[in-house]
Amino acid sequence: MLLTELLAIPGLGLEPVVPGKTGGRQVRGVYTTDLPDPGRYLDGGELVLTSTTWYQEPRDADTFVAALAGSDAAALVAGAAVIGELPPSLARACELHGLPLFTVGDNVSYATLTQTVLAALAGPGGRSPGAGLHRALVASMASGAGPEGLVEVLARATGLSCAILSATGRPTAGGVPGVPDHHLARAHRDTLAAGAFPSVQPLPGGGHLSFFPVQSPVAHRPPVGYLAASGDHRDWAPGIADAAAEACALLAMDQLGRQERRRIEERFLRESVDLLRDGRIEVAEGRLRSLGLDPDAQLTSVYVATTGPRYGAELAAVILDDVRDQIPGCSVPVADEDGHLMVVPTADDISARLEEAAGQLAPFLTHGWAAIGVSGSATGTAGLRRSLDEARHAHRIARLGTGTVRTAAAEDLSSHLLLLASVPDDVRRLYRERLIGVLERYDSEHHSDLVGTLIAFLDSSGSWLRCAEQLHVHVNTLRYRLQRVEQLTGHSLATLRDRVDFCLALSIR
Repeated sequence: MLLTELLAIPGLGLEPVVPGKTGGRQVRGVYTTDLPDPGRYLDGGELVLTSTTWYQEPRDADTFVAALAGSDAAALVAGAAVIGELPPSLARACELHGLPLFTVGDNVSYATLTQTVLAALAGPGGRSPGAGLHRALVASMASGAGPEGLVEVLARATGLSCAILSATGRPTAGGVPGVPDHHLARAHRDTLAAGAFPSVQPLPGGGHLSFFPVQSPVAHRPPVGYLAASGDHRDWAPGIADAAAEACALLAMDQLGRQERRRIEERFLRESVDLLRDGRIEVAEGRLRSLGLDPDAQLTSVYVATTGPRYGAELAAVILDDVRDQIPGCSVPVADEDGHLMVVPTADDISARLEEAAGQLAPFLTHGWAAIGVSGSATGTAGLRRSLDEARHAHRIARLGTGTVRTAAAEDLSSHLLLLASVPDDVRRLYRERLIGVLERYDSEHHSDLVGTLIAFLDSSGSWLRCAEQLHVHVNTLRYRLQRVEQLTGHSLATLRDRVDFCLALSIR
């Protein structure tokens, strides 16, 4: 249907703010959102409805409108009942991107507008695809039934078996009969690796799962969850895939409301951490108690930093959020220096939980890593101050490790790695290059193994005989190799000081 034809419907109630070029624009659907960047959920041709609660500052309008224009949305309908008035920057952004902008009177609800548009798209005598389901989904969320209620409504209306998954693939509501949790987790990982939505994943015993994302209310972060539904969405009846996407949009709007409360908690925790660092213990204790944290309980601090081309440092907050959802009594994650920290009730498996969450998000860490630092258990506000420092230092040690997920704990703080972690990256690289780089180049050019021989010698505590036996070479061969190491590096393996230098250099990856 052309946008001009849609606007001609009596009683639609749309008032133009930025008319734009409406001629020739096709309307293929309707989508309601209050996400700050909904572009990835649009297929093109949607009439987008928003209450503009995402708006905080003028640049938010350009981000939002650019996402719609980039996804070829047909037009935008914006309401201002929540924020008071329509931001002028929204109209300017729509003019800049050539997107028609309309408002709708307060006497016309978005549910009614959606039903009218869908009925028009269905044509004369047609049945509005999903209009009744739309009302049922909205009513379910409005009643406070939460994700469980939403899944129940969707399953009852469409016949789909659905499960809501966390960002790391943990089932949090609903379920798909015959599909165990570990198969859901595997399909979820394959979905993240595929990187496109909706995603269809095969099941080991036959059949498929379709995955739809629940967008995060925080920019630059991956989805906060996923809807997994039985079957291939490409084979579903018309309107069912749209209903699944709408359920995800409602879940995302629910997350948006939670994010407002979370911002307050983040601010209080950040202030508490700053007060602890400044030594203002009594004031910090009051702030912590207002957040529901009891400084007299056994608490552990965790610090996570992530790198990678897709979500970078923001993925650390997602990892911590997943653990927070599993362990009652955790603080909110808060950004700190180059990572995110969180305070949790002491538990033996906290490191394992963090590693599991990071491992499930490994497709987002391609060419990057997650470094996890875990403090020892602490009691009292002064102890919590110490544990925050421990977690931060442990994270620095973890960064020196290898692999996608790297973890260090309080017991690692007595290692020489703590000293290395305190040295700037460029200095560490220069130090390693001076001692080990020359050996690596020699090995590459001469097809030798001087680096491996050096490692074996140091691991043997300098025992010539034990090292030779381990390498299955004659002692004289071993002596020749190590003499070559000394010649190339200018260091002597006969002195403890130079052996320590080699050990430190080999610890740098």
